[in-house]
Amino acid sequence: MRDALLDRPVRDLDAVVEGDALGFARKLARRLDVSVREHARFGTATLELPEARALDVAMARGETYEHPGALPRVHPGSITEDLARRDFTVNAMAWRLEGAGPRFCDPQAGLSDLRRGLIRMLHAASPRDDPTRAFRAVLYANRLGFRIEPRTRRWIRQAVDAGAVDRISGDRLRREVARILSEPGRARAVSMLSALGLSAALHPSLRGDAQTRARLSRAERLAASSPSGTSWLAYLLVWAADLPAEGTVRLARRLNLSRQAARTLERWPERRPGGSSRDASPFSPDEALAVAALGATDSEAGETALRIRGRDLVAAGIPPGPALGRALGATRRARRLGRISAEEELAFAVAAARDRQR
Repeated sequence: MRDALLDRPVRDLDAVVEGDALGFARKLARRLDVSVREHARFGTATLELPEARALDVAMARGETYEHPGALPRVHPGSITEDLARRDFTVNAMAWRLEGAGPRFCDPQAGLSDLRRGLIRMLHAASPRDDPTRAFRAVLYANRLGFRIEPRTRRWIRQAVDAGAVDRISGDRLRREVARILSEPGRARAVSMLSALGLSAALHPSLRGDAQTRARLSRAERLAASSPSGTSWLAYLLVWAADLPAEGTVRLARRLNLSRQAARTLERWPERRPGGSSRDASPFSPDEALAVAALGATDSEAGETALRIRGRDLVAAGIPPGPALGRALGATRRARRLGRISAEEELAFAVAAARDRQR
């Protein structure tokens, strides 16, 4: 409903049934000759439609939370109850399909907020009942170019201060952070996370200041100019550029990262620009993008400082992108290990970049 009213592409459809939603989904799947996946605990089902589309069918329901961060307990309800449990007003609109014809249902004034460009929660307990909604407020505000309504911002900060975010499981928290860092506008999103206290809930030293935003914007530009299979982890590395070793370990555990992703984050303080690692192993695509974003904008300290910068490689004919970042990283490691002198940096880096482009 929200995306249709905004004239944005609609990939997923949602249907709410007052009554036996699973039975309705089965009958509709047979009628359309498509597969259906049932989620009995929540009374929902998903029909797989052609062209990678999906139709989610759910039982109209109300819900209660045993404690902040817990999954909800649901019970059958009316469409009005169902819309009243939604996360934001812009997601609490529906067309009621009954009787003489469709009727627009908007009990939470979502259309008004849609027109004003506002993300507004329905009640003060919303971010305490489900603290992941605080992260989704940032996701939608960033995706749609909206503002988070002032009272909603206050509710989120109050929930953060009460420790509600601390009770989100690592898996759920990781999914929310990954969604945010997988969409364009990471700098704006991280700025909002910081202003709401959500970044500090992940780690007290995560920042959303001007330098961090510049780094994230740089990473997006580099990724756009040379796609290389990077993931949201690259932007997490950029965001965590100033965390000490203890901090990256703590952050990896808080997000319950996979073993490989955790290792990448935990060794980042040593491998990032200015780090002290003697590990000369190749960078992953995520590390390479992060190094390129940092190396092109940040000065390096001590004996590991390079005279050259990313712009010097670009001037020498190396296009912006992960190959540039990997070349700078290889040059930095070669300097640390005493394999080349400062005068040999540019030639070494150009050769390394061209070798990685083959």
